[in-house]
Amino acid sequence: MSHSRHLCDACLEEEYESYRHARVHEAMDLNKRWMEQFKISTWPRWDFHPVTSRLIFSRDGEPMVAADVVVTGAVQGDRWEWAWGNPYMPVVSRERMTAVRDFGQEKKWEKLTTLFLENDEYLGWELTAISAHLLAAEGVYRCPVSGAPGDFTYVMTFDTKFVQ
Repeated sequence: MSHSRHLCDACLEEEYESYRHARVHEAMDLNKRWMEQFKISTWPRWDFHPVTSRLIFSRDGEPMVAADVVVTGAVQGDRWEWAWGNPYMPVVSRERMTAVRDFGQEKKWEKLTTLFLENDEYLGWELTAISAHLLAAEGVYRCPVSGAPGDFTYVMTFDTKFVQ
């Protein structure tokens, strides 16, 4: 059953800002635990494999930690693009991220339903924090995708394990 929401634009923005703030702090705590548990900062190399949706942390060519990932979105220059609408993102990411878009439609929060957004240095973390909450992620990570400064893919981690 769908309930109609009749909030003014300012009220919608205030509601979103309160929710966003809580989710960012929640993601910071979540990520701290994830990074400590899997010693993420100790592994000198990481590799993101979009085809298999895996993030691998390694040392001396040996995988040490592996995680399944869902791509939240990508930043290229001053533009954010959600994974749910990007045909070049892994299918699993596009499918899982539709839940975030649907939540945004229910709440009438344009940041969650607009495919392209003007980027700032915090937007990717903000949107990934909200997504991590909604999809119950273990952690979040930002992967540089090219030599251009500011080009990143933001991912959420799931089923992280030490590699034996």
